[in-house]
Parts: sequence; C-alpha cells; structure tokens
Amino acid sequence: MIPLLLASSLLIQLAAAASTNSSSSECPSCDAISSNYRSVWSILGSCALTLLICTWNAIHPNIVFQQNRYTAALYRLALILFALVAPEFAVARAYTEWIYAHKIQKDFHEYHWTLSHSFFSLMGGFALHDGTRRMKLRPDDHLQYLKKGTIMNPDITEEEIDDKSKSDGLTKAILVLQLLWFILQVVVRGTNHLAITLVEIDTLAMAALSLPLFFFWWSKPMAPKRPHTLYLKHTSVSQNAPQTHCSLDGDDDDGFLLMDDTVRIRHARYWVTERPGQQVGQELLLGRRDEVSNWYGVSALSTCLILLGAVHIIAWDFQFPSQAEKITWRIASLTLISAPIIYLIVRDPNGKLPEIRSVVAVGMVNIGLVARCLLLVLMLASLRDLPPSAHETVSWTTYIPHL
Repeated sequence: MIPLLLASSLLIQLAAAASTNSSSSECPSCDAISSNYRSVWSILGSCALTLLICTWNAIHPNIVFQQNRYTAALYRLALILFALVAPEFAVARAYTEWIYAHKIQKDFHEYHWTLSHSFFSLMGGFALHDGTRRMKLRPDDHLQYLKKGTIMNPDITEEEIDDKSKSDGLTKAILVLQLLWFILQVVVRGTNHLAITLVEIDTLAMAALSLPLFFFWWSKPMAPKRPHTLYLKHTSVSQNAPQTHCSLDGDDDDGFLLMDDTVRIRHARYWVTERPGQQVGQELLLGRRDEVSNWYGVSALSTCLILLGAVHIIAWDFQFPSQAEKITWRIASLTLISAPIIYLIVRDPNGKLPEIRSVVAVGMVNIGLVARCLLLVLMLASLRDLPPSAHETVSWTTYIPHL
C-alpha cells in the first residue's frame, strides 16, 4: 500500500509540474505566482490520494474462501471502487455489522467472546471441519454447536485475531496526516477568501464519511486471509449438528439485503457466496435479513445521504461556470437532504406499509441517489472553468507533511 501511494504521489507531482510550466508559458501573469500556483491535475491528485488513503484503510473485506492473491486483490479493489462511488453504502454496511456484532457478543458472553471475536465470526473467520471437508460456520450455527458440545470453544485470543489483521500503525499515521492536511487547507482557503473547488467539497464529504467507518469497524480485523478451523468432536454431523452451514465449495444462500422485505425487488438479490467474483454486491448492499432489522441499514444510509447533502450545501454561493449549474447544484443538494427525510417519515420500521407508501419510500431513495450522481457530474464539469483564485495555494500549508 505505501509504495503504491508514494508512486502515485510522484506521478501526480510530475503531472502537476508539467501542467504548471505549460500554464506559465501561456500566461505571463502566472510567472510571478508560479510557486503558489496549483493546476487542475494538482487539485485532482490531492483529492484522489486523500480518497484512496481513506477508502483503503476504511474498507474491511470479509474472508473470501478459495482465493488466490490476484482474486483477493481484485476483490478488494472492486470494493474500494464501489465505496468511492457510493460511500454511503459502505457506512450502512459497517453500521449494520456493528449492530450485529454486538448481538453476537451478547449471545456468546458465556464463552468470553470479545467484539473482535464477533466481527471475526461475522466475516467468515471460523470454519468447521467434519473429517472430510471444511465448511463456513455461521454465528448462529456456531452457537448451537457450542451449546450441544459438538465443538470446543475456539482457542484463539483477541490478540491472535488482531495479529491476522493487515492494518499497521504507519498506514494509519499516513491517513491521519493526509486527512488533517486536506481538511486544514480547505478551511484555510475559506478563511483567506480563496476559491474552493467542488471536487474538494465532495472529497471533504466523502472523507467525513470515512470517520464513522473507522468507528464501526475499529474492532474488525483488516483483511485476514484464512479462517480459523474448528473440528467436530464426532464424525457424524447429522447426529448432533445443525444442517444450515455451507460448504466452501458451494454457494451460501444467506443473503445480505438493504431493502425492507415489503419493498425489496424479489428477483434482484445480492447473495453471499464463497466465490470472490460474486461477493462484491453483498459486501456493500446489505442488511442481514435473518438477524438484524433492515431498519438499521436504511437509517444509516439515509443519515449518510443527509450528511452528504449538508456538506455540499457549503458550495451554495460558490462561483459556477454557469447560473444553470449553480441552481442545479442547489436543487440536488437540497434533494439529497430532503429525499431521505421523506423516506424515513413514510417508512414503517415494522415493514407494514400500504402499497402507495411503499412506492413513495422507494421513489425517495432513488431520487436521492440520482441527486448524488448529478452532483458528481456537476463537480467534474466545473473543472473546465475554475475561478482564478482556485489555482492559488496557501503557501504555509505546503510545509505540512502530506502526499
């Protein structure tokens, strides 16, 4: 991760330098401020690196069975790309898992499980070997096995689970420095009456959403490769054991859905499987339907959309390439706030909605997502005509360590 960040930072600095030289040669008035000039590439580069660092450290993928190094990398990359496009879904997933992990910890309290044990179990960290094959062990089945005495309580400590994590202090330190620098330079630009680009506003909003991710997943191991294998005391699974576990060679029908049972699209489900290529959907579009009410996931998603809209309203009086784009930005920002609020008002957490209210609720969510996409388009379109002060830097912020 660190070599990748350093290489990306170097390439962006080279591109920014080339762009600055080109701009200076075309605009003589820029020569005097070339040292305090930042190009579009420089702006995009700092935003992209900030998002990459935040997302890379925030995403905690579940264990994928039968994976190799390439499929594991592609799997995590797919999750990161999805989280960059729709960070609100990642937060909804993290919050739902956090709620469910606390429930698991409560269920396993007599076995002295910590929150790390609960997260590890939830992410597929325990596998059962019956003498012929390994099977993924779900938390509810795990509890039944323990109560029946079919297996022993896992002999794995919280420290050993943390040791499986791929997170390290240096990467977290880089994240903190980059995030603090980015927030500081945006605030300082505002206090010095320098233009803040829409790209920076959007990056600020997405970086803010990484904070609840760290909170909810603080006790979750970062990308462990293999599960901890448990062995049956008896070779016969059918005699004492539940029959709902799944083979690592087959598909798991334990779906993760974000929508409520009354309004979900019946034939468009995102299934949990043990195959890397099929897991991306369930990783971010979730709400575990059999244990945790989808109300938690929907509430978290709605809150994130409201937060995104609130941050984007900061650009209410910014300079836009056209008046039409400014009005569209305002409408989209307000829609991003109002649509989830209307959804939460008309939605019944018990899932007992009249048909018309169900249609209104789903419509509000779709409108909110369309508003989010519209803001992304306007953000990128604004780069074609930035105000002059957007290219000026606050010189002293460049001395703060950052990528």
